[in-house]
Amino acid sequence: MSTSSESNPAIALPASRSGFRWRLISSVVLWTVMLAVVFWLPPTALYVFMNIVLATATWEFYRICEIRGLRVYKVWGTIGTVALISGSWFVFGMERYRRPTDFPALAYEFDILILVVFALGVFLRQFPQRDNPQAITTMAVTLLGLIYVAWLGNFITRVNFSSVHGRYLVMYLVVVTKFTDIGAYLVGSSLGRHKMIPRISPKKTWEGTAGGLLFALIASMLMVWGMPETLGASGLNMKHAVVLGLVLGAAAIVGDLAESLIKREAGVKDSGTILPGHGGALDLVDSLLFTAPLLYVYLRLFVG
Repeated sequence: MSTSSESNPAIALPASRSGFRWRLISSVVLWTVMLAVVFWLPPTALYVFMNIVLATATWEFYRICEIRGLRVYKVWGTIGTVALISGSWFVFGMERYRRPTDFPALAYEFDILILVVFALGVFLRQFPQRDNPQAITTMAVTLLGLIYVAWLGNFITRVNFSSVHGRYLVMYLVVVTKFTDIGAYLVGSSLGRHKMIPRISPKKTWEGTAGGLLFALIASMLMVWGMPETLGASGLNMKHAVVLGLVLGAAAIVGDLAESLIKREAGVKDSGTILPGHGGALDLVDSLLFTAPLLYVYLRLFVG
């Protein structure tokens, strides 16, 4: 007689509860750290936190690619991540206090400089090698890691410096993004019946997607309504809250699916094991990699 969890649901239940318990504990710890970084610690704490998380996420992305059998330059890619974040952070901060109306221009140029130097380094890295049958793949995947994780994630820096209340905008970004994940998980696990894209993520359902969008919309509206002196002063009103709730919610779902596609290709469940119940750093920021750029662009184009 089989005693597997598939044939005996009573065995699977404690594991499920255990997984949810670890997920809850990890979430509480992460929210506490995030609140401390954004509100209680010096501004440089966010800079250090971003470097640690995004550098780890970049390393995990390269590790997944290696599991898939691809050669990558992990060290060079991780160095490029730290350089990109550090450059943008200090240039944005410096220019903000010197010439507030012009500070983004230099930051954009510095991003281009870092990307060009990094791309040149990837090509130069090939020259001393006697043999690399995957030269093109190695360069492409290494560059993809920098663009996908570091460059997209670095838009959190731009959001932070986009307003005098930038830290509240960062908090808004994280809350709306994570409430999308929470809504999708709760609704999908309880009401999910119709699979969304089983080839990429077997557990994702259309019901969960709708729940994620609903939670994102509610979180966005509540935050804008409840923080008029900070988010309101940054230009967000209820109309923006509705639009951003739906846009960021949709982007968060796409970001989660994008990482699922990468992990599915390599045959891994999580990007890492540093966060019980969540996985790795890349699992933590996968949705933010898509929501942060969209929030910044929306702020620049429609809020000012």
